[in-house]
Amino acid sequence: MVNRPDDDAHATDRHHASALRLLETGPHAPRCPHGHGPLTTTNDPDAPTGVAMTCPHCGHRRSMEVRMLRALLTPHPTQPDQPLTTTTPPQPETPPLTDDTVELPARTRADLAREPLGKLAADDTRHSIDLDDDLDPQPPARGSQPDGTIRTTGWLQLGPWPISSGVWALLTGAALGLALIDLATWLTLALPAATFTTWYATIRWIRPASAARNLGRAPAAELLPGEAVRLYGPIGPVGIVDQVTPAHHQQVLVRYAGGTQHLLPAASPRHIVELRN
Repeated sequence: MVNRPDDDAHATDRHHASALRLLETGPHAPRCPHGHGPLTTTNDPDAPTGVAMTCPHCGHRRSMEVRMLRALLTPHPTQPDQPLTTTTPPQPETPPLTDDTVELPARTRADLAREPLGKLAADDTRHSIDLDDDLDPQPPARGSQPDGTIRTTGWLQLGPWPISSGVWALLTGAALGLALIDLATWLTLALPAATFTTWYATIRWIRPASAARNLGRAPAAELLPGEAVRLYGPIGPVGIVDQVTPAHHQQVLVRYAGGTQHLLPAASPRHIVELRN
């Protein structure tokens, strides 16, 4: 019995479809980094292979390499359920160093006088300074605890303006000064200054704490590593997100730097903050 060309084409199409389906649902299927599950293959005219893998929930995109697509569409793959491997191209050998030296002609003072002095623009200077700043390790936030959480001073925020707990210290001192105004009028100024100084010394040296400002809210499943997040509601301590992994029953496990972790509903809003100290 001779196979017809149409039968061979249908068999090849079925093989291609099964290979792509295995890439989407197999044990080594690429997954969304935000915890939305495996990526799906879609047509992408801008990709080199014409196919890309995207997340249907958040739109995360991963282009399909030519080597990956060629391995999937091989007529007789040996083990299609194994992860695709790539070979590293051979690196060119570096030529051996030689001891040859080149003598440069001596330069006179007159030659140096004719050369214009190089000048750095303001943008170049700022760019170089920014690069140096990024290389320096940032000190830990004030109020960092052994478990990785960060103590904060804020207790209320009206719109974009946070209200520090130092306001309570001033109000307490002012109330005491007004209550004792019959004894001495200067107490109305001395007591608020004393209570505020005590508060500042407390958050600075005795029980260090950082000032923080709430920037907005985001679902727990969409938190990104490195973001500072309130651990309990809109106020209170802050944790730096280290990893977010999906769990059962539409929940996610949020791990913070230092070892603290919380099991939260995936859609529960979390307050993202900006640390100022």
